[in-house]
Amino acid sequence: MVHRSRNPRRTAFAVLGAIATLAVAGCSTSAGTPSGGGDDGGPRTVNVAVLPTSNMAAVYLGEAQGFFEDEGLQLNMTTVGGGAEMIAGMQAGSFDFIVVGYVPLFAAASNGLDLQIISANDVGGATPDEEWQALVVGADSDARSAEDLEGATVGVNALKGVAEATIRASLQQQGVDDTSVQFVEIPFSEVPAALSNGTVDAAFGSEPFITGTLADGGRIVDTPSYNLGANFPNGAWATSSRLVADDPDLVDRFERAVTASVDYAAENDDAVRKILPEFTALTPELAEQIRLPIFRSGLDRDQLDTLSRILVDFGVIDRAPDLDQMISG
Repeated sequence: MVHRSRNPRRTAFAVLGAIATLAVAGCSTSAGTPSGGGDDGGPRTVNVAVLPTSNMAAVYLGEAQGFFEDEGLQLNMTTVGGGAEMIAGMQAGSFDFIVVGYVPLFAAASNGLDLQIISANDVGGATPDEEWQALVVGADSDARSAEDLEGATVGVNALKGVAEATIRASLQQQGVDDTSVQFVEIPFSEVPAALSNGTVDAAFGSEPFITGTLADGGRIVDTPSYNLGANFPNGAWATSSRLVADDPDLVDRFERAVTASVDYAAENDDAVRKILPEFTALTPELAEQIRLPIFRSGLDRDQLDTLSRILVDFGVIDRAPDLDQMISG
């Protein structure tokens, strides 16, 4: 059972909450025109949906490095609020390519939408210390490990999502009764305040909020993704099966460019930290401190099968997607 004092500490939390609010408020929400151009020998414009999060660094770096230009492509990037919005926009023809978590992808596929995964984008850490998404508690909590979370109230960014499923699987793996845990929805940006004021005992946090929590005396009590496997899948690049059928050359060119972008980000941490303030509201100082996403372009089929099974077991999706159909090439 988790116990905590009622003496909230708010030093880094208010700053980080403001950063998240600014990151979202400063984003464009209007989709561009359908992809086109290139007929006169100029670059082909493709519409791409992204998120206001640090794991988008790869595509911004790829654009800056000229990987897309080398393939005759010009990116029209639109920042949206989440995976469901991305998938709906792609189905409506507003987006050609999206970078999205596997849960909305698998959920859409299990509901009959034809989607193709063309490249991985980011994964969990190879060690617990590299995890950039983790289960955290505040400074006043006495919880030290997953075993202390039995009967706890835990905040997740979305109910019946990947965070809840992986946390429950991790708790089971460690002999904790996951059915004793109550999950409540807490957006990432509200995690620090929720921990500080006692709304939740623990919460699933992402950077920069992990760094802020640790700086304010909190701690990581579990790394659910890592417990399911080192470098566990997190996000991927996808498109519609329709575009693959209608314009395979465009898909091939984009796949080459985005793979080069992700591989470049994986090998250049300094470049990632430098570009983060350009598309998020992170300050250069905070960009230097946070745990970076782990960029990886290769798809691990065994781990995707494990994730699919977990999502079915915990009722996130009704049935497993056909990964043979979903994985392009």
